Amino acid sequence: MEFLEFPKFFKELSAEELGETLKDIGFDGVDVMVRNGYWVTYDTLKDSLPKYKKIMDSFGLTTKTATTGLTNIHDPGFEDTYRIFADNGIEMYRYGGFGYRGMGTFHDDFQKARGIIAELEKLGEKYGVKAVIQMHGGTLHCNSAMSYFLLEGRDPRHIGSHHDPGNMIQQEGHEDWEKSIDIIKPYLCYVGVKNSAPFLMPHRESYKLRWHKKWVTLADGLVDWRSVLKVLRKAEYDGPLCFHNFYEHGMEHLIARTREDVEYIRAILNSI
Repeated sequence: MEFLEFPKFFKELSAEELGETLKDIGFDGVDVMVRNGYWVTYDTLKDSLPKYKKIMDSFGLTTKTATTGLTNIHDPGFEDTYRIFADNGIEMYRYGGFGYRGMGTFHDDFQKARGIIAELEKLGEKYGVKAVIQMHGGTLHCNSAMSYFLLEGRDPRHIGSHHDPGNMIQQEGHEDWEKSIDIIKPYLCYVGVKNSAPFLMPHRESYKLRWHKKWVTLADGLVDWRSVLKVLRKAEYDGPLCFHNFYEHGMEHLIARTREDVEYIRAILNSI
């Protein structure tokens, strides 16, 4: 399994500094964040992506996946993104997803999402770039069961699922780890790696103690990563593990905790 980093909180680093840091930590590659204010942006995609890729290549880091917030398939530039991704070796990207708007909207939105996914499948076949739907809170695809029924019948060569155990703890949609991977296995092509835990903290208005969930290191949260990785091995998964290191206490702390996470997962993989 290839170790990738989702570098959201490394924003203060230059692309060169990012590449050097991630290589030193022990990553195999980096997920290409397409986001305004970062190294690769929507407005400059045609120019900034190849420059970014060249820099990461110089550190021996792969750039085969991307994360976007794209949702408007009717935008004139939407297909251009596929073309640029294909020209720069991007094999799969995270589509922005399908939100849940509230009571009375689910079934109509679900059918509309199914129609859009059919269009994404066609674009994937045309350009060789797979759209990936991430399990995320507040969406029609917060876990494996919902994701599977959304993707059912589509070609897994062109449309896939981003499995995210951390989001299923932090946000919504928790399932038994083995059952969850078994359900989504036909479409499983990407796994997000992070962890979450509950803490008793004062409510900001009443100051009474309330349970709140926070991102924590991989060894400390409710996601049992040893169990998850065992199931992934059992399922013969060999795709990317993308680390989402949501630590906001300065660059030194971020690098140290990220290094611990990488070492933690590698130790588990070496022991199972």
